[in-house]
Amino acid sequence: MAHVAFVVFAIVVVIIAAYAMFQYGMPSGFNFGNAFQHGTSTTPVTVKKSNSYTPPAQPVYNAPTQTISPSQVPYGFSIKDISPYFGKIRISASPGSSYFGSYSQISISDNMQSSEGTVNITGWLMKGNRGSQYVPQAVGIYDPSGLTSQSDIYLKNGDTLTIYSTQSAIGVNLRPNKCIGYLSNSNKFTPPLSQGCPSINRSDIVNFTGPCQSYLLSLGSCQMPAANPPIPVNDYACSQYLSKLNYKGCFESHRNDYDFFGNQWYAWSGSQFLDYQHDRLLLFDKQGLLVSEYSY
Repeated sequence: MAHVAFVVFAIVVVIIAAYAMFQYGMPSGFNFGNAFQHGTSTTPVTVKKSNSYTPPAQPVYNAPTQTISPSQVPYGFSIKDISPYFGKIRISASPGSSYFGSYSQISISDNMQSSEGTVNITGWLMKGNRGSQYVPQAVGIYDPSGLTSQSDIYLKNGDTLTIYSTQSAIGVNLRPNKCIGYLSNSNKFTPPLSQGCPSINRSDIVNFTGPCQSYLLSLGSCQMPAANPPIPVNDYACSQYLSKLNYKGCFESHRNDYDFFGNQWYAWSGSQFLDYQHDRLLLFDKQGLLVSEYSY
């Protein structure tokens, strides 16, 4: 009887298994030879490695494509020494003179197409016949607190970085904006900063007293009011307006203007390495490839 019962049990299991495969399909890796084994199989399972794996993309040196002829390669260099930025970023210089008060200036200009984006030039090497300097960092948005830290300089099409051999009057390099001229009231820059601050809007002062309006209109661009302006003592509206004629007030009023920034960057190296008479100035990118040369 036990033998008959086992046979019946086996038949039932086969019928159930066949029905399951009919309803749900055969399981992946199913083996009829193992279907009725008891316990856990000790046969090792081998996992094959896929040949279709693609590793993550690595960062690519973002530089424009460059094609130049051998005749364009500067003296002393070969094609393999030329940067992708050659002809797109240019360097020039004005060496100044040995007279007291004179200073030199080096300009690096972006002549790439606007579609090519921006380029980080901080860390590029400027090399003359008797010395060299690296392109520094600068403050992109100079906060009225003066606490903004410096960061890398990115140039876009039409931008120019000018590096002076003098010292920065505020201790940092910066990107000028339409209000930056106010800093000259308490800091002496060499050369002087541009005095192109926004002019007073007549509609803002039309209801002020006559003496107030006359004084406001007498002020030059980027000029801060005197400590004791010639207005009535009780002219509070005028006093309040005058208190905002400074870098902080201008910054808060105009920082969102579409033309708040120009296309200039300023840096002060505090050192002179150019020859006053004749020199060959070379600019190299971070890979040590030649970007531009300028001789005078």
